[in-house]
Amino acid sequence: MLKLNFELFPEDERVKPYNHPYGYVFRGVIMKWLSEKEPELVHMLHEYEEIRPYSINCIIHKKQPKIDFILISYDHKLSQFLMNDILAGEKVKLELGEKNYYISRISFEKVNLKGLCEKAKPVRGFNINFATPVYFNTSMGDYPVRFPIPALLFGNLAHIWNEVAENVAEINRDEFIEWINAHVYITGFKMRSAKREIGKRRPVVGGLGNATYRVNPINKNFYKKKLEILEREYDYEYVNDDYEQNCRWLEILCGFGEYTNAGGNRTAGMGVIRYYPKYYLRERDLIKRETT
Repeated sequence: MLKLNFELFPEDERVKPYNHPYGYVFRGVIMKWLSEKEPELVHMLHEYEEIRPYSINCIIHKKQPKIDFILISYDHKLSQFLMNDILAGEKVKLELGEKNYYISRISFEKVNLKGLCEKAKPVRGFNINFATPVYFNTSMGDYPVRFPIPALLFGNLAHIWNEVAENVAEINRDEFIEWINAHVYITGFKMRSAKREIGKRRPVVGGLGNATYRVNPINKNFYKKKLEILEREYDYEYVNDDYEQNCRWLEILCGFGEYTNAGGNRTAGMGVIRYYPKYYLRERDLIKRETT
């Protein structure tokens, strides 16, 4: 993955809070940029059958007239085009709505997903800040879910991970969601509904704010049923290893989600998350042989 941060300053040196550009405006800029130079990439980015291989975020600085436009690319062809065109030095200004912004600096970061996995620790308690509204489309009804239920949040991130990082490691998404439902819950939240323009007739609504997640101790009944299905006797080493690995997957996906965003309209700057671990798995949290 490639992360590009465009540091932008408006021509008139003012960014008013009520008319600053939303993420979908930056998405339009990227599409226009590609259509002029690499039209075939535009079709790839709008392929509805696949995970769109990019996400967008923008940070408005309150104390100075500056915007950070952040683009994450998961596709090699897209990343290569962006690098080559930027290094050619042709892009010095972006037109966002009715205003022009000068590009004062562009920084690059190559995101090492294998390194993300290697550094991850099995987490049991953590906070997530949903910096922009998040929502999830489901098959359960006609309306989206506007609250970051653990199974929806991590099911979504696991789906994106499997599309983007299949050569690094793969999650059995169905089994992982079953484990989530048996072990992960929200202990507290301070969230509200918020609208966000995405360039369509109606704005979208999602949950905005903070939620605290906790992983329950090992659910022995869950693992007994799982091992019965596998036609295996109760194996405390298998249970400990599986529990620890799933706790580690939580941290991997949270770190991954800080780049990809979560939920619907990630490419318009929705679902931007910030992850704050609180405490990790300890030896005493695991099952000892004599207690099984």
